[in-house]
Amino acid sequence: MDIRSSLKKKSIFALAIYLAMAVSLIGTVSYLVVEPPTRTQLEKNLDARTELISTEIREPINGSLGILQSVVSIGSIDEPQERQAIMLASLFGLIDGVTVSGGLWPVPYTISDTVPFQSIFFNRAADGAVDRVYSWDNPASGGYDKEAWYTSVIDAPVGTVSWSSVYIDPFTHVQMITASSPYYVNDRFAGVATVDISLESLVAFVRVHAEQHDLGVILRDGYGDVITEHNFQLVEDIYISKNQFGDFNWTVDVVNAKRLVKEQVYDLVLNVEAVIVPIMLACVMLGYMLINRFLISPIIVIARRVDETMEGGEIKVRYQSEDEIKYLIDSFNQKTVFLEEEKVKAQASTKAKSAFLAVLSHEIRTPMNGVLGTAQILQKTEMTDEQRKYLKTLIDSGEHMMTLLNEILDFSKVEQGHLELEHKPFPLESVLGSINSVYNTLCCEKGLQFKVYSDVPIERWYRFDKARLRQILFNLLNNAVKFTSRGYVEVSFTEEIIDDQTYLRLRVRDTGIGIPKEAREKVFKPFEQAESSTTRRFGGTGLGLAIVNQLCELMGGKIQLTSEVGIGSCFEISFAVEISEPVFTEMAMHHKHDYNGLNALIVEDNRTNAIILNTFLKNKGFACDCVENGELAVKAAISQDYDLILMDNHMPVMDGAEATTAIRKLAKNKAGMLIFGCTADVFQDTRERMIDAGVDHIISKPIDETELDDVLINYTEKLYQFKPDLLANLQ
Repeated sequence: MDIRSSLKKKSIFALAIYLAMAVSLIGTVSYLVVEPPTRTQLEKNLDARTELISTEIREPINGSLGILQSVVSIGSIDEPQERQAIMLASLFGLIDGVTVSGGLWPVPYTISDTVPFQSIFFNRAADGAVDRVYSWDNPASGGYDKEAWYTSVIDAPVGTVSWSSVYIDPFTHVQMITASSPYYVNDRFAGVATVDISLESLVAFVRVHAEQHDLGVILRDGYGDVITEHNFQLVEDIYISKNQFGDFNWTVDVVNAKRLVKEQVYDLVLNVEAVIVPIMLACVMLGYMLINRFLISPIIVIARRVDETMEGGEIKVRYQSEDEIKYLIDSFNQKTVFLEEEKVKAQASTKAKSAFLAVLSHEIRTPMNGVLGTAQILQKTEMTDEQRKYLKTLIDSGEHMMTLLNEILDFSKVEQGHLELEHKPFPLESVLGSINSVYNTLCCEKGLQFKVYSDVPIERWYRFDKARLRQILFNLLNNAVKFTSRGYVEVSFTEEIIDDQTYLRLRVRDTGIGIPKEAREKVFKPFEQAESSTTRRFGGTGLGLAIVNQLCELMGGKIQLTSEVGIGSCFEISFAVEISEPVFTEMAMHHKHDYNGLNALIVEDNRTNAIILNTFLKNKGFACDCVENGELAVKAAISQDYDLILMDNHMPVMDGAEATTAIRKLAKNKAGMLIFGCTADVFQDTRERMIDAGVDHIISKPIDETELDDVLINYTEKLYQFKPDLLANLQ
């Protein structure tokens, strides 16, 4: 069952569209309802995570401020420096955490009039050991009182804390930050107390926390410098949680590193849909099953039964419900009975049409062979000028009748798909020559100018169907000459290459009566002309342009008509063609067609045709015998030796194909005789049947003596196969 658009497929497709729309609608509604509160909550969660990071950083640093205050307190006691050093060493030996060093930095020369720098600075090593460091007391280093952490709190109020920017410790290569505060003795600025805070553990905390929770974090100090950054990437529509914390004004920015907030919202919406959609899908599938059970399945069964009854017969389906489907079945069965009757009539009509055309071809060509054959014989006799004029009129009328018959047969072949195209090399110059020789004379007789233009190279050869190309041109030119009473008829040839494909363009123009706009489509239809009076005025079958149009379609061409009443018409045709290399064949030249000494058998049931063929061959030198059916031909071939047999096809007792088959089964020297089929039946199946039977060549009736001469020359070797000495004498 070849159903290109299945009802079941359509229903499934409609169901898929419905589900897609429903899912989209549910998803949109769910997103609009769930997204705002979900997004807000997820952003709050990220803010809470940011606050946690801030707290984890702020608390250790704030703890360092307590140590700084202890250092300030030690510096503010009016005690000898050695005593202060002991207290500071004890302090740094007890503390733990991020504070790794610190000390007192007295105002220069306040401890000793001769020694400018006498700091008390202790460093706690990784193993807990506390060491005093004196490197800052070297005057050569420029003095610690010039450092920013020192100068930033000189004479500053008690309790002031200044934070340095983040720096890398030159000894440990660890990120550090220094907090400094002034200390006073007896209300007089005595120096600066400092603590150094290691950021190593804080940076490690940020990294670990970010990795555990898929966060992107960037931590900046109060000066805007980046302290640490981990997987912090900004993308479009990303939510950034910001927080500034501590007296040191640090800031932290936190983002989701792997999944955006909107992606998390989307996943949550999907989870909601995952519950709703299956329920909805189950409801839809239940509805579809019911529709399929009571509507789609019966229609599919009906379609299958229709396919099974293509050759006729009623649809036999058990369907009980008295609804539209039942009405459809009953109506179809009624139509089937009617169509079956019409089918029988149509088949009978088609057979009658084919039989009629075959009979028409044979019955007209057979007497026309007598008419035109006799005329060809008369042309070689002595006649008066008046008699010769009458004979020319007779020949022209006969050829015109054959043209009309060929148009009908060609149209029938195209209509039934029996027309075969050839692709053989030929020179375009040969087509131009035949057009000039025929239509130059016709136009001169009507007082018309005939012009041929060609932009195609003179030596151009094409691999195409030459005969059909000539037929198209002759049909167009016949119309042009027929419908033009003054002016000119023009044909032009151009060649064009488009996308590596060669196109041959033909254009036939005339200054004839023209075609009305409303009739331009009509002229390409069979048995119709532009006006009903045209047939009476100009004659013709009305098949010429129909055949041209159908041939163009078969040959992959396009035809275009432009016309104006009273001015003329122009037909343009374009064919895709294949350029060929020239192909030359050597033709045997015989200046004298003398076949004396050769015997010929004429197998023909029509006495007139037998007389004409006998005259043709005797004039060429053949000795001829005539029989009227195939059975007599076989007997004659057995009893006599013939060099040539002209075999008709349709004959009583035994037809030409059967007789040829029988002759080919004779002894070797008999079986190889040259046999030409002479038939008035031009249908391809008849020709193929005769070729399959073994004829060497087929000549169509009415027989043209010139064509007969050409065929005899082409088969010279086989014609003289039994008498090679005669052929040697001719050469």
